[in-house]
Amino acid sequence: MKTFWLFRSNIRNLEYYHQYTDLDEFEKNCHDFYMLLPIWLLRNNYFDEVIVWRLSKQPKKDIEFIVNGKSYIQRWVRNLKETFNSPSPEMSLFRGGFKEYDDVTRVYPTKFGVKLYLGTGRRIYPQWDGNYNVYLQEDKKDFSPNRTCLPFYKTASPHIFNFPTQTIFNIEWDLCWPCNFTQIVQKGQEFFIRTISRSDFLKSLMIVHCGNKPTLGKRLCKKYGVKNIEFLGSIDRKDLNNVLNRSMFGVCMSNRADGCPRIATEILMSKTPLIVRDKTRLLPYYKQKGVVEVSDQNIVGKMKQAFRAYTKLKSEVSIAVNNELSFENICQKNIQLWEKI
Repeated sequence: MKTFWLFRSNIRNLEYYHQYTDLDEFEKNCHDFYMLLPIWLLRNNYFDEVIVWRLSKQPKKDIEFIVNGKSYIQRWVRNLKETFNSPSPEMSLFRGGFKEYDDVTRVYPTKFGVKLYLGTGRRIYPQWDGNYNVYLQEDKKDFSPNRTCLPFYKTASPHIFNFPTQTIFNIEWDLCWPCNFTQIVQKGQEFFIRTISRSDFLKSLMIVHCGNKPTLGKRLCKKYGVKNIEFLGSIDRKDLNNVLNRSMFGVCMSNRADGCPRIATEILMSKTPLIVRDKTRLLPYYKQKGVVEVSDQNIVGKMKQAFRAYTKLKSEVSIAVNNELSFENICQKNIQLWEKI
């Protein structure tokens, strides 16, 4: 039996998608690409079993889905050393770069089959001497000549992020800017609001912000005299998709302190052209169609060009979503690389 293990997080609280005990409900409502990818692997016969390991202070019952006659199991343990009692997998994906991962791979390096490390932010590489075979990167700039690195491709759930052809949306906003103010160091909020304040063109746009702590955004707008941003606050991802459907562009202004922001692929999967800061971690693969990359120096000029080219960019991103960025293609690109290890 070929088994795939996913170590998704060191968070000990239940995620919202753990409420779903039916596979169809789970797939339609879970936004998390890392949780959906193993279902695709089972459905396409790359593995015979998947176990997603999660941490919990209290025992929890497994959640098991049957996919193509095979088990997809979400399992909780108090300590990841409890995984040592289970038969070893052929491959393990460690997402997030947490200390708990480094601890167990250092203690029992041969337990986990081929070990794929996918860190984030300051944990792009292990911080606590973990033992891994391959380091997955979401930006070519992070490749190290001293380690075995491969690109990691991701997309967003097509059940949540899409542009339904049977519905006509009126454009209400020029820019949709999704980001949380709890990550103000990483997401470039002050940079973008300050940039808006210095440009008559940017001040003329209708901008909608989606994300938590909108009072912080309003405070920055007051500081810089910016009055053209509407703050919706936190909204769920299906509502975010609807806002993107009613916006000309989606914006991502993350800097190098951020990991590869999930919102970049969510914007694209909604078939909304993306304006992305060149400091943002993102593989060149995603910048080929429907994407405008801006620097801190040329952002205003590039955004003016983007609005002039909107029809072309909208057509490009729609084509890309159906082809290069499709869930099927992205999953295939990853497993084809992993099979060669």
